[in-house]
Amino acid sequence: MTVIGVRALPGAAELRHRRRARRPRRPLGFLLSMLIERLIYLGILGGLVVEVTQAGVARIEAGGGVPDLVRTSVTQLTAAVLALVCLVLLAKALLAFGPLYAGSPARTWLLSTPVDRGALLRGHLAAAVAVGAAVCAVIGFVFLAVTRLSVPVVAWVVCWAAAGVVLTCLCVLAQAGERPVAAVQRGLSGAAYTLVGVAVAVLALRPDLSLSGLESAGPVPFTVAAVVALAAAVGAAEWARRNLGAMTRGKVSSGAELATATHVSVLSLDVTMFWSIVLERRARAVARVRPAAIRGNRFIALVKSDLARIRRMPTGFFMWAALISVPYGAHVVGLDAFLPALHTVTAFAAVDRLAAGLRVVSRSPSIRRALGGSDLMLTLTFLTVPAAGAVVWSALTWALVPGLSLLTAAVSAAGALAVTYRVATRPPLDYSSPLVDVGLFGPTPLGLILQLVRGPALLAGLALLQTAIAG
Repeated sequence: MTVIGVRALPGAAELRHRRRARRPRRPLGFLLSMLIERLIYLGILGGLVVEVTQAGVARIEAGGGVPDLVRTSVTQLTAAVLALVCLVLLAKALLAFGPLYAGSPARTWLLSTPVDRGALLRGHLAAAVAVGAAVCAVIGFVFLAVTRLSVPVVAWVVCWAAAGVVLTCLCVLAQAGERPVAAVQRGLSGAAYTLVGVAVAVLALRPDLSLSGLESAGPVPFTVAAVVALAAAVGAAEWARRNLGAMTRGKVSSGAELATATHVSVLSLDVTMFWSIVLERRARAVARVRPAAIRGNRFIALVKSDLARIRRMPTGFFMWAALISVPYGAHVVGLDAFLPALHTVTAFAAVDRLAAGLRVVSRSPSIRRALGGSDLMLTLTFLTVPAAGAVVWSALTWALVPGLSLLTAAVSAAGALAVTYRVATRPPLDYSSPLVDVGLFGPTPLGLILQLVRGPALLAGLALLQTAIAG
């Protein structure tokens, strides 16, 4: 009998070591110079953000004709709700990308081997946990900077970072579980809408409610909360690590399409591919619709189809409605000097949420040929819903916000529609123009810069015009 020797399979640690050993190594000097350059740009950007934040907070503290108690309550409650909504959006983003994501090489050469899959994914879990902790810590610090609450900063940031770890681990468990991730996403969307509704109700019923109770609690409760949060984070991380073995190649690659689209969109400075993938995912989430005949002539039928798109994916309409409160909040906290410009920018953000049909038709010649009619007729048809949304949004804000002139509302409505049209009908980017190097992003086509400011430049001009009109 012949005995054939079988070589033992390498472990997960050995496989990771082999991958790192085959990566090209860059000189230490090059890495240090690149790091210093990035740190300089980040320092400049961070300084600008800090200056703008301090100026905005000083403007809010200066106030206007609104009582200090009401202004403080609105600022604190709005910041609290936005922080919680950011947590929900972070969970949705983590589930959209995985949160455990492995590229094609890892899926093909590592996760398809008989090596322990849980051990191979520990690095991915650590990276996801680090991202969640860092983002939540930043959210907590920004909330503290805006509200100016006198609480122990270290314990506060530790609590938020631990909450980010727990949130990320729960998303990992949802990814590894048997329940569809789409159902969890719908639950998170409902939670975000509920938070906004509760905030509006609290501000309407208790306009003097504030978070001053956190300041009177003292450092001991925050220290205890930080210790409990850290213990919960460690337990959640261990629970998620033990469930890594349940990850299949399909679950790990659930966000591969979106990750690739994000990578390509960032490199090409064009978000068209990213939003196309997002729109396709939203359409899949609808799952099943009941077909029905659309009566009327071509114009009426196309407008009805645009309304049906908004009804089946109502996130844009909810965002349109939620942005109505932004000008009123700016008036309450004392930002009347910036209210006209802020009204124009917010109007564009609201109207753009209703222009999905216009973007799809403008960027797809095949759909325009299938629908028939001239391009002008199709553009005017799919501008009907955004135009109605702009008029209604501006009229509602004009009625709700004291001191907002009718001229400001009218300019915002027309300007928001014009900027929406400019952005939605922008042609594909052309990269064949002369290069210019400003030292920040490397050589950039000059024509590309001009194409990217189509829409935002008009919006900035309208904001300046509104400020000049208001005097």
